[in-house]
Amino acid sequence: MLRLDGATVRFGKRAALDAVDLEVADHEIVCVLGPSGSGKSTLLRVVAGLQPADAGRVLLDGRDQRGVPVHRRGVGLMFQDHQLFPQRDVGGNVAFGLRMRGEGKAERARRVGELLEMVGLPGAGRRAVSTLSGGEQQRVALARALAPRRSC
Repeated sequence: MLRLDGATVRFGKRAALDAVDLEVADHEIVCVLGPSGSGKSTLLRVVAGLQPADAGRVLLDGRDQRGVPVHRRGVGLMFQDHQLFPQRDVGGNVAFGLRMRGEGKAERARRVGELLEMVGLPGAGRRAVSTLSGGEQQRVALARALAPRRSC
C-alpha cells in the first residue's frame, strides 16, 4: 500500500504539491489527472524517491521512505519521454532496476524475457534502443518500470 501524508514540495515560493494526502491500496489502480504544472509529475517523482518532499511523508507498506534510496524503494516510474539509456540495449534497459537491486544474472534474464513477452517485444533484448519505433520505446519503458516489482 502507498500512503502520502501531507506531501509538500516547493520550487521557490511556488508549491508544486501542497500537503497532499493520498492512499492507494494494493492492486488498486489510480489515475492522476490535471493541467500542465499542477504537480502530477512531481507527485510521482516524490513517490519514486527522485524528488525529496519538503514536508510530509511517503509510506510504502507502512514504512516511511525518508532516506530510502530510489533503487531500494521498488517503485517503477515511466516517464513521458521514456528516458531509455541509449548506451544499453533493450534488455539492459529493462534489467537496470533489477541489477541495481542486486538480482542475479539468471533471474534478471528470466524477468527481462517475461516482461518483453508481456509488452509484445519477445526476443528484442539485444536490439539497440535507437532502432525502436516510438511505440516500441514506450513498451520498453513500461517493462523497465515494471521490472523491479516489490515483494508482497
